Amino acid sequence: MQDPRLRLLATVILSLAAFASTTGAVAALVWWLLFTPRTKALPRPGVLLPLIAMIAVTALISGWGGGPGVSYLVRMVAVLFLAAWAYAETEEGEMLAVAVWALGDRIGFEIGLIAEMGLTGLLVIRQDIDQMRVALALKGIRIGARSIVPIAALLIVAQIRRADEMARLLVVRGYTLGGRICPLFRTDSRDILASLSAVILGLLSCLPVRDVFILLQ
Repeated sequence: MQDPRLRLLATVILSLAAFASTTGAVAALVWWLLFTPRTKALPRPGVLLPLIAMIAVTALISGWGGGPGVSYLVRMVAVLFLAAWAYAETEEGEMLAVAVWALGDRIGFEIGLIAEMGLTGLLVIRQDIDQMRVALALKGIRIGARSIVPIAALLIVAQIRRADEMARLLVVRGYTLGGRICPLFRTDSRDILASLSAVILGLLSCLPVRDVFILLQ
């Protein structure tokens, strides 16, 4: 989807539907299969499989205790796939443009700037992880349970330092509140079809199955 506004709308609606019920999760997965590049938008297996494994373990524990384990698994996997697609499709500056378009040059600019900094932070973290893997591989050290905690602590400390440096840089440049940009968006017929389908599936998933068949008739 080229229009980030419609992409954000579809992501929010389908994520809420998937989180709310198993029916919504199935609808979100069907939409994901139809309107996204599917596996091309997913992270590499080394990142995706551990996330799915964590969700599966949590679902297993929930099911063992009498909770909705299978439902939780389906819902969280659907949310994960949607989030991965939205992150992969987002380009630099789009969150700032959408926030300014929706909320104006003051509050919108502030929220958009925070969102852009957050996305940049995720990209930097991914680069740091890749560099750590290379460094550990050169030293012949395997990443295990003992190394996860110090690696995570190192990443957190590095992000805090970068955030502090960014804040100081904004202060030095005289930034106070808000800003002005002229957001431009591209929208094609596929974007409109995909967003309308997301809205329809999201609404239908909130209704009981009997009511859905009544509407379809």
